[in-house]
Amino acid sequence: MLRRDISNEAGARSDGLMIVSVIFIAAFTYIALTTSPVYTGVGIGDRAPELKGEVWDGNTWAAFDLHENLDPSWEEGSGEGTWYMIEFMDTNCGACQSAATNQFPEQQAKWLGENGRSVPVNTTVEFLAVAIALHPDSWDYGQQEIIDFQVDYSQNFPFMDDHDNSNQNVWEIPGTPTYFLIAPNGIIEYASPEDNSKTVWDVMEDKIPRGE
Repeated sequence: MLRRDISNEAGARSDGLMIVSVIFIAAFTYIALTTSPVYTGVGIGDRAPELKGEVWDGNTWAAFDLHENLDPSWEEGSGEGTWYMIEFMDTNCGACQSAATNQFPEQQAKWLGENGRSVPVNTTVEFLAVAIALHPDSWDYGQQEIIDFQVDYSQNFPFMDDHDNSNQNVWEIPGTPTYFLIAPNGIIEYASPEDNSKTVWDVMEDKIPRGE
């Protein structure tokens, strides 16, 4: 009789563990099937990788971390948050100098100016230039060169010092200038290496909502 009770107790425990296991597997399977993971990468639809460094804001150098300025809970249509136009550039790059002369004056006025293109209340647009070193062995790069470029081309947005190319490597920058548009939740809405059929300015006009 004792042996039968022990056997019954062991069987009950086994059944209980099996039920728990089945529930756990079912829950895990449900989550896997109903959740769309967002991968960190540098392609359109990816979550932007880290972008950290010292930034010159026109007055001083200060630490900047892109992820600290994003809101992962932001959803399209919420009407709030900060959009980032990021340009990876080299101060000695002819194409970057041309863009600074021919594109940025108009786009600065449009997106950063007081009477520029309308956006909803609590929505902001920021430009960030990331200065990399395309030819570190043949040019003497330095922070003063970044400051001089900003002043010479009258660019009134922050510049990040990435002359050690740490961010360039993470973002897999093939050349300069390279452009990205980052939504307030950190998702990449545009990456010029992936889509050169349009400009970052075109995508900004299409993606960033208008104010009333």
